[in-house]
Amino acid sequence: MNTIWQKTGRFVAAICLASICGLAEAAVSLPLDPLGTSDSHGAKAPVLCLSLSESVDMALASDESIEAAEAGKNAAKWQLSAARRAFGLNVGWRSSATTMGGGNYLTRRQYYNMGLTDDPYEYSYTNALSAEFPLYTGGRIENTIEARRHGLSAADLTLENTKQTVKYQTTEAYYNVLQQKNLVKVAESAVRMSSEQLRLIEAQFSEGAVAKSDVLQMQVQLANYRQSFVNAEGALAVAKKTLLAYVGLPRDADIEATDAFSYEPFSMTLPECEAFALENRPDAAAAVYTVKSAEAQKDAAKAGYRPSLAAVASTNIADKDPFRRERSDAWEAGLSLSWSIFDNMVTAANVNAAKSTAERAQAEAELLLRNVRLQTESAYIKMKAAEENIHAAAEAVEQAEKRYMIAEVRYQEGVDILLAVTDAQDKLTQARTNYYTALYEYNLNKAALAKAMGVPVDMDVPHYVAATEDGKSNRRALDEASIHAGKTQEGTIADHPAGE
Repeated sequence: MNTIWQKTGRFVAAICLASICGLAEAAVSLPLDPLGTSDSHGAKAPVLCLSLSESVDMALASDESIEAAEAGKNAAKWQLSAARRAFGLNVGWRSSATTMGGGNYLTRRQYYNMGLTDDPYEYSYTNALSAEFPLYTGGRIENTIEARRHGLSAADLTLENTKQTVKYQTTEAYYNVLQQKNLVKVAESAVRMSSEQLRLIEAQFSEGAVAKSDVLQMQVQLANYRQSFVNAEGALAVAKKTLLAYVGLPRDADIEATDAFSYEPFSMTLPECEAFALENRPDAAAAVYTVKSAEAQKDAAKAGYRPSLAAVASTNIADKDPFRRERSDAWEAGLSLSWSIFDNMVTAANVNAAKSTAERAQAEAELLLRNVRLQTESAYIKMKAAEENIHAAAEAVEQAEKRYMIAEVRYQEGVDILLAVTDAQDKLTQARTNYYTALYEYNLNKAALAKAMGVPVDMDVPHYVAATEDGKSNRRALDEASIHAGKTQEGTIADHPAGE
């Protein structure tokens, strides 16, 4: 009779344990605060809830690399302005005040001493005003303007590329927080299952139904899961600190990621992704403009081989008193032609240097295009592999849960040993970890693919390139290519079996 009651009690306990393990939102009570998140009064700091789109917006508004890119764009804008203003009127004024002496003025001073003149020729005050307008510079100014215009286009595209990079880095940091949260839930579930299992085994041991070794084995299992839980909590804290750094919040702020991973199939093929990347990557387009700028600089250097022509005009006055003109009052106007016949090969050296710079820019542009294809292909392959792993891992979770329930019942009935239960629990924990990891890698590589393809943040790159090629100004091209990107798509809770 006693044996019947023991078996009945074990079976009821097994059913209760299986039900507890299946609860998705059950809490775990641990006798320690592994991260010290509570103060001495038990109060917690206010939590700031952030979605992915909010995190990206905050990062785009505060990231220093974007500020640096904007400063670089402003520098390129002013360089273009300086190059354009070089093709204009240049007015100069020169003034001097000097004392005079020597044999040239001896006779004039004798006249002064004899009272024949009132000018002692001791001091001289001169003023000269000149104006020059370049008419022909051998292509130096024109090519410099062209080079600076292409440089500004490259700066515009570099700013867009920087924004895309910041968006991806923030997305990666946010996804890492979600992944660590999921791993904490898996570790928490493992501790919860082991704690309940240990409680039942201790109750059975007190009745003499199981051996002491089973109790010790389960205590070791629970201790290991507790360590995994503490490590997972630590990894989550590090992930949150990293996200705080990207979004520009204080390091002591407490945040909570409100989104969750979702599985949404990606319909584009690899050739379509590569074609989109080659057309839309801002850094690839910037590299093309850098090549054009270097070529224009090479043509500007060749201006040293050619003459220059300018319209000039000047006037000058001189006297013993400032701004008087008794000694000299003259003006002249006309054309000035200059040509450096021999400059000791300085121009040739400048041309060769500019040529090498253009060749380097071309090589870097070709390397970047190759890397664009490689990055796109790598992200696409990894995303597809993770997509397959999601389905496989989901099935593995279902199978591991069934196996664990069977092993638990068999152990409670005395048919199997405890090792089968702990092994089934390990397999279930690993299956859930694999599922969340596959979901994380799918979403992360999907974001990496978007970065590799050049999915825009603020600029439609093909539209910008077409506008500049049509001869429109950089500002006009930027206005026409500017887009108001919608909010980053927030994650939704995926339908999956591992709902811890």
